[in-house]
Amino acid sequence: MANSTKASKARTKKGRKSTRDNRRFWSPMFWFKKSIRLLFRPLAFKIYFVLATVLTAYVIYLDATITSSFEGKKWQLPARVYARPLEVFEGLAISANEFEQELKDLGYRQGGSTRAGSYYRKANEVTLHSRGHTFWDGDEAPQQARVVFRNNELTQLRELNNSALPLLRLEPMEIGAIYPNHREDRVLVNIQEVPPLLVAALIAVEDHRFYDHSGVSPVGIARAAIQNLKSGSVVQGGSTITQQLVKNYYLTRTRSLSRKVTEALMSLLLEFHYDKEAILQAYLNEVYLGQAGDRGIHGFGLASLHYFNRPLAELSIDRLALLIAVVRGPTYYDPWRHPERAINRRNRILDTLVTRELLDVSDAQWAKAEPLNLGKQSRSHYVFPAYIDLVKRQLREVYQNSDLTSNGLKVYTSFDPRIQRHAEQAMLEGLSIRDDEKLQAAVVVTQPETGEVLAVVGGRKPRYSGFNRALDAKRSIGSVVKPMVYLAALSQPEKYNLATIIDDSPITIETNGKEWTPRNYDRKNHGEVPLITAMAKSYNQAAARLGNQVGVAAVAEVMQQLGFEREVNQVPSLFIGATQLTPFEVTSMYQTIAANGYHTPLKAIRAVLDSDNLPLKRFQYRLEQGVQPDAIHLIQRAMIQVGRDGSARSARQKLGNDFIFAGKTGTSNSQRDSWFAGFTGDVLAVVWLGHDDNTPTKYTGASGALPVWTQLIQSASRRPFSPLVPENINYHWIDLVTGRPSKESCFSAAEIPFIKGSNPQGTKSCSSPH
Repeated sequence: MANSTKASKARTKKGRKSTRDNRRFWSPMFWFKKSIRLLFRPLAFKIYFVLATVLTAYVIYLDATITSSFEGKKWQLPARVYARPLEVFEGLAISANEFEQELKDLGYRQGGSTRAGSYYRKANEVTLHSRGHTFWDGDEAPQQARVVFRNNELTQLRELNNSALPLLRLEPMEIGAIYPNHREDRVLVNIQEVPPLLVAALIAVEDHRFYDHSGVSPVGIARAAIQNLKSGSVVQGGSTITQQLVKNYYLTRTRSLSRKVTEALMSLLLEFHYDKEAILQAYLNEVYLGQAGDRGIHGFGLASLHYFNRPLAELSIDRLALLIAVVRGPTYYDPWRHPERAINRRNRILDTLVTRELLDVSDAQWAKAEPLNLGKQSRSHYVFPAYIDLVKRQLREVYQNSDLTSNGLKVYTSFDPRIQRHAEQAMLEGLSIRDDEKLQAAVVVTQPETGEVLAVVGGRKPRYSGFNRALDAKRSIGSVVKPMVYLAALSQPEKYNLATIIDDSPITIETNGKEWTPRNYDRKNHGEVPLITAMAKSYNQAAARLGNQVGVAAVAEVMQQLGFEREVNQVPSLFIGATQLTPFEVTSMYQTIAANGYHTPLKAIRAVLDSDNLPLKRFQYRLEQGVQPDAIHLIQRAMIQVGRDGSARSARQKLGNDFIFAGKTGTSNSQRDSWFAGFTGDVLAVVWLGHDDNTPTKYTGASGALPVWTQLIQSASRRPFSPLVPENINYHWIDLVTGRPSKESCFSAAEIPFIKGSNPQGTKSCSSPH
């Protein structure tokens, strides 16, 4: 019994001890004392010390990473390339339809003119409210104006109060950008310029406790965890706006516990150093919102242009809600690929805004009834690859590639959307009527007086990048070279003038032991003809004989004086174009002829500004006298004759007898290349057609390239060519058959220029009574 009592007491005592031990086990004080004792054990202390040191160092590293990058240059910004701004003034040669197309290219809304970026058209009158822009020479303020057109001319420009408005300069269209290797693109916005509803709605939908937490929201994490457990899948995230910014800006897409811990630490540090407004602004510019090919759309500024073709400040409620809808999943809620998902998500966001008292019920109902109202999926200002290629090449002569892809430069060019549109249309229509799917084309258009490049077409698919034939296709130029041959002769007025008789009989030229015998295209011999007639009719035998007389070196020198920069292959076949040039190189030489002998390098760039709109470099005109104006005037008159009575006379029939132009056809051997190069008073254009594999085509210069050129000029040019007559030039009537002085009334008479003292002498007579 005694033993039993002892055992019972022992069990009771043990039970009491167990109870005390259990209480101690769950007591915080117990574990605190235990940790202190463990901490001061030598090995454990060392381990704790190492871990604490590592953690502290890691936090310091994260802190340095945040402060150094967030306060410095936050984003690599591509250089943005702009077209020429349309300068509107009374007398401008532009139709109402062309003007409206300019506004549409800029994303103007039709139907009113009360807000910037809007317009209203009634017949030939347009009322608009421009956006304003910061140019290289100052700011252009937003302006309301009324514009009236008549017969393809702007006849009246007034403010809305009917006061005179001398000039209105529209903002330029963005035509492309030069991206960094990671292909991220964004348009930076200042939070002060962002619609307040967008900011409020973003916080309400993505992180409504944004102003209450310090970077991490335990409540949000718990709520998301509960929702995910209930659904059995991840349906809600617990990340704050700050965490989303850290994840997008600093971290990779790898999902792991360590990355999540790093994200939380960096979010706390970011909020410790910066205020909420700075974090919000960074988020507005960083968040990923879609994809355009291989170009990532980041930030609300660019997303507004990408989805709606208009600036963020001009978006309506329904469009703002759609942008916020896309934040949750740019691919899943892609409005072009999944319009129903996007509308449903947008409408749920509108309901949330009503619940949070950020939006009236009536406004929400109106917005929910709206369609997606998307703009063009491929914005027109990103589809001019041939011209952008030229801009890049000229920029890289001045800037390093890193400057172009990261510093947010603004590049202003001479690109003319109207001229580009006409060039593409003329080329496409010209190819469509020819049963030859292999036939390729290139077009270069410049301003004759300044050498500014207005448009470039690099191939039959002008909106696709690839081989840029306008800049890189070296092709035989055929008779396009003949103005240089005749110019070499006319530069010697004591020997040659436009009436000088040239023999077009067969000729054989021997060089390096080899004989070369050129033939005329029509296989006929035309005997003795005046120089101007031989040029206009494009006689090969006459050109070869004249070239042989002046010398191949003289012709090569003229080509270089006109702007050809590569070494010329000095062989006799050069006289009829057996040399290879690109369309751009041909344009450069013809530019000098059109500019009265003054050479200026063809340029696409007008000015470059930095990201703060401060001018960095102006691409000034560089003029130098290439060829004497007297000789240039003579060759201009000969090139006019090409259109009047020569190989390009079909163009005159379409453009009209009074519309003067100057130019030259060109056809290489076996019709492998078809060329026409020519200019009017306001447009110079070079057109090339041919096969990439250099196989023969069915077309001469007159039947292939010339019709394309003619249609382009018919649409784009407003001013015929009016040559400037130098003081040392006199005009005389000459018989185009005999080259002798003629009466004005003679059938074959023409009034042609001569350098003073070089005109033929003799009695005026007619070679033919008819």
